[in-house]
Amino acid sequence: MKKLALYLIIPLIIIFAWAGKGESKTDSYYSGDAISFNGQVYVATADTNSLELFRLDGNQLTRLTSLKPFDSQYGVYGSFYDVKLAVENNTLMAYAIGDFSLYKYSLTPDNNLSLVDVQKNTYWEWYSRVNKFGDNIVTISNKGITVWNTNLQSLNSYDFTNTDTFYNIRGFNNQYILNIQNNTLSVYDRVSREVVGSAPLSYETNIGNRAAYQDNNNQVYVVDDNYAKKFDLNGNLIASFKHLDYQGYDINASGATNFVYFTNGIGVVKLNKDTMKLTASRWTNYLGGPQGWAMGLKVVYNNGDKVVVFNNSNILVLDDNLKKIASYQATAQAPATVTENLYLNLDHNLGSAGSVVTLSGGGYFPKEVLNITFGSNKSQVTTDSQGRFSEELSVPQVLPGQTDIKVVGQSSLLSYSISFKVIP
Repeated sequence: MKKLALYLIIPLIIIFAWAGKGESKTDSYYSGDAISFNGQVYVATADTNSLELFRLDGNQLTRLTSLKPFDSQYGVYGSFYDVKLAVENNTLMAYAIGDFSLYKYSLTPDNNLSLVDVQKNTYWEWYSRVNKFGDNIVTISNKGITVWNTNLQSLNSYDFTNTDTFYNIRGFNNQYILNIQNNTLSVYDRVSREVVGSAPLSYETNIGNRAAYQDNNNQVYVVDDNYAKKFDLNGNLIASFKHLDYQGYDINASGATNFVYFTNGIGVVKLNKDTMKLTASRWTNYLGGPQGWAMGLKVVYNNGDKVVVFNNSNILVLDDNLKKIASYQATAQAPATVTENLYLNLDHNLGSAGSVVTLSGGGYFPKEVLNITFGSNKSQVTTDSQGRFSEELSVPQVLPGQTDIKVVGQSSLLSYSISFKVIP
């Protein structure tokens, strides 16, 4: 009787209308990433066209930040379309894509995202996804797959893409890439640059967000509208599990346990990886709030598996028994806006080395971290809710004469300078 929740209860029919990225009129969560870092679980998504970063704090999923890319040349806000988390040199990084640009952010000690670098292409390649295949960051577009190192330098490219849904391309090591298109799972070998295996799948609708998972034993897991299946790399079926005839979306595992999890809209199912037999299941339609529809999935290990479900109207975090830990309800969020032109002021514009000068300014993002450079001195300040700030600075040890004080917004990239005269 304990499994009635998903298998013996016929849920209400949920009508879910897909909208293209940037076209949705209401916020919804259907994809994203999660990672365990310094003993805590972090979740990121760009489904609202903003880069949103969350942290699991006990039984609460706390949103740490939400930001949009700002084009300082044209003075307009853009959109983020996807985000991937990574840990580098004991620092949490977030890679995000927007239009023709790949961005890299780092998590600061005060839980903000600081822009590390941005790579803008000049050949009109519109990025649709960002991910990590093995050791490298990759971007995916209609022109194929580009591999980047952590310094955002292009290393390689592959003429392999999905003309229907870019989301369906995944990679879990340095050799193979998985793709689901036209009711077929394909395995692409990065070394030979060819498809080396394929297997038939069954989806009522050919176009949609679906993704496969590959474990360390090179076994591939995928869920279609009828079965969760396990294949070898050649496409030979090893085992399967019959689920309710709802849309199969995503399948994932932490790699640290012997279980695999999948979503089929109405909920989440946990299977034994060896036997593909049922271990647990959970109906999620109302678990995190109304209008739930389980789609994107990410499993991380943190004192047991933590199952992150992108559940349409909310983001859910479940434990390895599929019991709810926390959720975050989607709400319409107003983007950060600049309310005035950039400006900087000094309480006095000349002084000797070691003296103190007060710098104030505005025209930046609300609550934005600003980098201040004054000769060899570097400092940071955070703006108020109106994008303004005031900060005392020490005059650096430089040769007498004119020097500049430069202020750059970490999120907006807005930059402004003011002149100061150093006297003997």
